[in-house]
Amino acid sequence: MTIHQQVVYDTNLPYCTVSPRDMAAAMGAHGLRRCDPVQIETALALGESLIHSQLAPAQVVYTLDAISQMTVWVTGDPVEGLYLIVPLTHEGRVAVESGDFNPGDPALRHVAPARTPIFGLYVGCYAGATKEARRAVMSASAQVRVSLYGPVPCFARGATEDGARSMQALGFRRLQGGLPDLFVFDPIV
Repeated sequence: MTIHQQVVYDTNLPYCTVSPRDMAAAMGAHGLRRCDPVQIETALALGESLIHSQLAPAQVVYTLDAISQMTVWVTGDPVEGLYLIVPLTHEGRVAVESGDFNPGDPALRHVAPARTPIFGLYVGCYAGATKEARRAVMSASAQVRVSLYGPVPCFARGATEDGARSMQALGFRRLQGGLPDLFVFDPIV
């Protein structure tokens, strides 16, 4: 067993499995593609300028993407939109809910590797510089939330007032406890 293999614990918590191929198809339907490693710094700089907040360092995002094979997505050429996610292990979900999760440098045990059970989804950033990019990112985010990650909770933080309003309009609700400004979209049953 490698360090990245997961065991589904005897739990009643729902989980899902999402293949990188299925994720790429769903994102591609909305004009998003997995970010080329050489564009990660550019994509993160765009995201930081749009949400007026610091995101994870490029090396961390590169590592998370290598593990999950679905962490960082972009649209536009040059990059105009960013969708940054972390699929969570059971322990990762518990860490997000308790406030022990570090979005800027998650513990590897919190990150679900490709083709392993996912117990939750943490959205680090979804933003676009243009109306078209925002529409693409929002529609892709909503579609994968329902079609791929429906059985598990989806977590995000309100980095801006507009972001918080956007999340509430999409069905997120504030979650007490955990990280500051944490929102959750409950599992779709």
